[in-house]
Formats: sequence, structure tokens, C-alpha cells
Amino acid sequence: MGRKEETLMKKKRIQLIVLIIICLLSIGAYFLVKHLDLSETEETAPETAVVTNFSSGEVKSISVTGAHTLNFVKEDDTWYNADDREMNLDQTEISALINNIDHITTDTVVETPENLAEYGLDNPAGTITAGLGNGSSVILHVGNKNDITGDYYVRLEGNSQVYAVSSYIVTAFDREPADFIEETPETTEESTEAPAETETETPAENGEETASAEN
Repeated sequence: MGRKEETLMKKKRIQLIVLIIICLLSIGAYFLVKHLDLSETEETAPETAVVTNFSSGEVKSISVTGAHTLNFVKEDDTWYNADDREMNLDQTEISALINNIDHITTDTVVETPENLAEYGLDNPAGTITAGLGNGSSVILHVGNKNDITGDYYVRLEGNSQVYAVSSYIVTAFDREPADFIEETPETTEESTEAPAETETETPAENGEETASAEN
């Protein structure tokens, strides 16, 4: 084999090695970018935060302040309006009310709010308080509504974090006590009086009257 042919073979081997290196680098770069994308996705994915987590069966009282005031207490498994115990409350409605707040979660959390006034929580528009059987209370302060998302900003008593929660959690409590009265079917009393009888003249009586008139 001549020198010229040897030189040509070396060039081909070098080119082949370069191509292999380029392929390996490309494959390595692909997996590196893929790994970085996955890592970034995992880091930026919102985590679900637990705002409240208690059993609805633990709740012995519910009180609400704000546009409307509610004050319900549970005694012997029956809910009463503490301000009017004669009010016949719909027990199912009260249970549904508690289910709105016994396990609240959200993806939007402000860990260290600089100014509570930005969320309407420096002077909350209202509060929702659940009194538990162990003597503790869960107090939820209600702030402004986010006009874009429709969520409400809330804060737990004793917790500096601000949460954005679904609007139904707040609006469910924006009701009058009378809205929780149990509806009963209206009953109507049937009249027991017999219909009045109408007097009719008999032919005999009519004939007697005619005869009298002729005489």
C-alpha cells in the first residue's frame, strides 16, 4: 500500500471518529436538556397546600360575621340557632355548610405577605369560626375577592400565610339565618261544614199559593 493510500485511510478514520464523537455529544446534549426540562417542571409545579383539615363531626358550633351573622350550635346531634332556638333548622343544610370548610386546599399561597391590606386582610370583611369538640376553634378571616380568578383571599387565625380559595367556600356562608329554616309542605284544612241546603217549592205548595191568589 502506498503512502498516498495510507494517508487517505487515516483521513477516513479521523472523519469517522469525528462523526462518532459528534453523534455522542448530540445524544448527551439531548438527554441533558431533557433532564433540565423535567427538573424545571418539577420545581415550578404548584404544590397543593392544605388550609384546613378537620372532621365535620368534630364541629360543635359555627359562627359567621360580616354582611350577615350566623350563630349555630350543636346539642345532642341537633343544630340550633343560638339566637332563636325555636327556629327549625334544616340539619342537612348545616352539614353541607360545614363540608365547605372542613378540608380546604389551594394551589395559590402567599408565604410571606408584605402587606395584608393588599388582600383585604388587614381589616377582614368577615370571619368564619368553627368551634370543635376539644375546645379549640378554627377561625378563617375573609379578605378581598380576586376579580380575575374569582377566588377569595383568606387567612387562618395564628397563621401569617395568605391563601386564595374558591369563591363558593365564602359565598356559602353569605346567607341569612332564615335561609336555613327547614321547609315543610303547606297543609290546607278541609272544610267540615256541609253545604247549605236551598229550599225549593213543591208542586203542591205552588198550587196552594195559586189557589189562594185566585180567591
